[in-house]
Amino acid sequence: MLKSLATALLLVLLAACSTPAEQSSTLSMQPVASEAECLQRGGQWTQLGRAPVKQCLLRTTDAGKACTDGAQCEGLCLASEGSEDGATVSGTCSADTNRFGCQQRMTDGAAVTLCVD
Repeated sequence: MLKSLATALLLVLLAACSTPAEQSSTLSMQPVASEAECLQRGGQWTQLGRAPVKQCLLRTTDAGKACTDGAQCEGLCLASEGSEDGATVSGTCSADTNRFGCQQRMTDGAAVTLCVD
């Protein structure tokens, strides 16, 4: 029960921190709240961030697709390697739904580095 509550709280906090573009990009990859559902969808039930809470890590079906904003991807739209923050560059959709760690994401065609614990 405590783990379920902690997972729900973490998901609410993550949703509150995301931009509208990120929120709309999750429509095709809805969060998974239980290990059984995660495994059924072919995901990996694991700890992704620093909090001791397990979450579902799913593979995306649009990995590698060209993008300029996260709303165009199931996961994240990641900037081309070596891009400077604020630069107008192209990106590619991520291979999975992991939003933790430091990544250079694309937002409205511009690269922005974001670190999420």
